[in-house]
Amino acid sequence: MNKDYTKSYLVFCADLGFFESTARKYKNDALVLKNNDFSSCTPSFHLLSSLAFELFPKTLLGYNICIKYKDDENISEKDIRDEISKVMKEYNHHLASLYKQFPELLNYLDIKDITEFKNGNVWEYRITKTDGKEILIKDVEAIRYGSFAKNRDIVTYCVDDQIIVDLLNKLEECIQNKKRETFKILKTSNE
Repeated sequence: MNKDYTKSYLVFCADLGFFESTARKYKNDALVLKNNDFSSCTPSFHLLSSLAFELFPKTLLGYNICIKYKDDENISEKDIRDEISKVMKEYNHHLASLYKQFPELLNYLDIKDITEFKNGNVWEYRITKTDGKEILIKDVEAIRYGSFAKNRDIVTYCVDDQIIVDLLNKLEECIQNKKRETFKILKTSNE
């Protein structure tokens, strides 16, 4: 290990860098599939969108843990990765509880509330924007397994796909801002 960098800085750059890049690629691939064709309704777009909606805020969990250990010389990279993994697993695919951990993110995205909805035919997250508009994001398991998911899902609603695209772009922008802020915080501990 290079002695010029703290262990949290290395986890931030390498491990979380790869994780955030994966989230960004899911988002970009979803946009490629949609390709401004809002007449199509594809489960692939919704699967990739759901994955991006989940991974982007989980990146923030990792950033917070790296900041927590920025000056701790006694912790190993593995310990930091293990803690990040443990915290991420606590949320599983539960977008509502995950997003509620980041009020600043909700505010940035103009989101008033996120609730999980499942009724035997639908398993999704309902995102209420501050303007009252409701957006539906499928649970990852629901979009993958449909009728055979733990909570059955047989409906895909595609009317708001343009709003999902806009929200994905804004979400990525917010994460990029947080990445720059975290980089500055971690970098100053190395100087």
